[in-house]
Amino acid sequence: MKEIEIEARGMTFQALAAGPEDGPLLLLLHGLPRNRWEWHHQIPAMAKMGFRTVAPDLRGFCPGARPEGVEAYHLKEYAQDVLEIADALGHAGSPFHLMGTSIGATMAWWLAAKHPDRVATLVCINIPHPGAIAEGRSKTGTSAEGQGAKFDYIRESAREGNERNMFEAMLAAQGVSPEESEPYRKALDSDEALRAVYNYYRAIPLWFKERLDPVPMPTLFIWPTGSQNVASASVEANARWVRGPYRCEVVEDVHQPALQAAPERLTPLLLEHLSEHAE
Repeated sequence: MKEIEIEARGMTFQALAAGPEDGPLLLLLHGLPRNRWEWHHQIPAMAKMGFRTVAPDLRGFCPGARPEGVEAYHLKEYAQDVLEIADALGHAGSPFHLMGTSIGATMAWWLAAKHPDRVATLVCINIPHPGAIAEGRSKTGTSAEGQGAKFDYIRESAREGNERNMFEAMLAAQGVSPEESEPYRKALDSDEALRAVYNYYRAIPLWFKERLDPVPMPTLFIWPTGSQNVASASVEANARWVRGPYRCEVVEDVHQPALQAAPERLTPLLLEHLSEHAE
C-alpha cells in the first residue's frame, strides 16, 4: 500500500493505492470527518484479490483539490471527480467497482444512478439510497426514531463557523483509538480545510430534491446499527432502489467508522461481494 497523487479536473487528489496496475479498478470513497486512511484495513486484502485498489481523498480533504464556494460541493461535482480519477488511472470510459461509506456512500449512490454504465458493482455502507432515505422520512414523520430526527446533526454541520465543533464531536463519537483517528486530525488541521469539508452539508439543499433512479448493478448494503443516524424504515426501503442483485447485511453493535471499528467483520463481507460479482 502506497501514497499516490492523481491529477484530475485540474486538481491533485491524494490517494492510498495497492494492487496490480493492470487489474480491475476498485475505487473506495471515504466518509466525514475522515479521509483515505479510513480504508487502510481493507486495501491490502482487496489488492491481494488482484484489484487495482485506490482510495482517493474527496474534494475538500486535500490541499490540491479544495475549490471555493458551496456550489463546488454539489454531489454531481464529487461524482465527476470520481469518473475522471478513474479515467486518469487508465480506465477511461470503462466500468469500475465502487464502494463508499458515510458521505462517500451517498456519492456512490448518486454516481451509480447517474452513470450506471461506469459502475460494475456497488457497495454502500451505512447510508441507503437517497430514495430510500426519502421513504424513511415519509414513513417515520417527526418521531424521535424517525429519519428526520436522526439527521438533525446536518443542520449544525452546515452552520458557518461551527465546523471545528462538529469535527471534534464527530471524532469523539467515533470511539476508535487515537492511532486510528490521528491521520484525520493531521489532514484537517486548518480552518480552510474544515470549511471546505463541511461545505458538503451546506450543499445538500442544492441536490436533495433531485430524484435518483434505482441502481442496476449488483449491490451490497451494510448497515452498522450502532451509528444511530439511519432509521430502520430507510434500510427496509432500500431494496426497492436496487434493480440488480441485492444483499443487505445488518452488522449489530458496530458504529461508524465500521471499516475501522470492526474490520474483522466488514472486510470479509466486502471480499465476498467482490468474489461473487466481480468478473
